[in-house]
Amino acid sequence: MTVSTEITSRLKSDNWDLHQIAERGGTPESMIKGTISRGEFVDYLSQSIHIHRALDAALDRAISTMPELAPIVDDLHKFEPFFAADLTYYQCEEASELTPGVARFIEHIESHADQPLHIFGLHYVRLGACNGNRFVARQLRKVFEIDHPSDGMMSHDPFGESQRNMWNAFKEALDQLPLDQNQQDALFDGTRAAYLLTINLDLDEYQSAEDLLAAHGKSLDREAFEQGHSVHVSSSN
Repeated sequence: MTVSTEITSRLKSDNWDLHQIAERGGTPESMIKGTISRGEFVDYLSQSIHIHRALDAALDRAISTMPELAPIVDDLHKFEPFFAADLTYYQCEEASELTPGVARFIEHIESHADQPLHIFGLHYVRLGACNGNRFVARQLRKVFEIDHPSDGMMSHDPFGESQRNMWNAFKEALDQLPLDQNQQDALFDGTRAAYLLTINLDLDEYQSAEDLLAAHGKSLDREAFEQGHSVHVSSSN
């Protein structure tokens, strides 16, 4: 039986805590604050392209397995070319040895490749991240003295001024999918996994959601999170 739903509202509501943690410390915080060096950013790109290649391939498989997802996704949602363009700009090659966090992320993608809605949940998070990443890109263009909008920042700002309309259309289409409760739960599991894997990218030793929430729980602030994201993401995101 189909569940009456606003799927994307729950996707945000269920994950605000890990989302807030994901923006603290390490590479994400240094990009948000503009303190990351050019070399560190290039290292991040050279590692991350492997994740997006794996997720692009898994997304293709998800669509072939569950064709009703096809109208929601198009070739513009493939992220490997964006990261490749940035690496070309910085004249850097892909990393030949993966960090533990990147290897874990790829292993997770591959181990869930036969679960289309879980994979789609991972994709939902990376696509939604472009809302905030537009501001990261704006910050880093200043730091790296980049003038042209597409130079070196396609990984973070691939859709430019079309971002908001594209994101809203994506969410509306997702909310219209006739998913039962089990299917919704599979999607939600994918989104939560995306935040958890992102938090662990900088960590050699994996930390579970329970460990992270125990460490950060007292400092998490949902109201502050909502206010902080209202600048670049509407309240329905």
